Amino acid sequence: MKIFILIFIIFVVSIIVTLKLITSQEHVMSPDIPKLDSKEYDAGKQMYQDNKETLYRQSTETEINNQKLRAFAKAFVNVQSYMNKAGSKAIYKETMKIVHNQGLSVNDYTRIATMMNENPDFRNNVEKMINEAK
Repeated sequence: MKIFILIFIIFVVSIIVTLKLITSQEHVMSPDIPKLDSKEYDAGKQMYQDNKETLYRQSTETEINNQKLRAFAKAFVNVQSYMNKAGSKAIYKETMKIVHNQGLSVNDYTRIATMMNENPDFRNNVEKMINEAK
């Protein structure tokens, strides 16, 4: 049982890390711009400006709506229940099926879990939903 849980955690973490590497966005700018935080710059020269707060707000407001968060909470509770019952005989395909039965993709489930790790306020909101789903 402990080995399976460890393998499952390693698998989830590897998915999260892979998604983070794939979706990370770096600043891309023209070499003649001296500082990113400079207020005097030509908007045409800066090709990309990353504002993590805006990016977080956009992703949570547009991509992760309350319906998906409630589905995540239910899926999380059901996956944990299945893992506890199945023990060492738990099958990854079954956990995928549980997630899909709640109307979520594995990517959405992983993305929400990643966002929970990155933002304490978001985590508190989702934890409330998880407690309500129990």
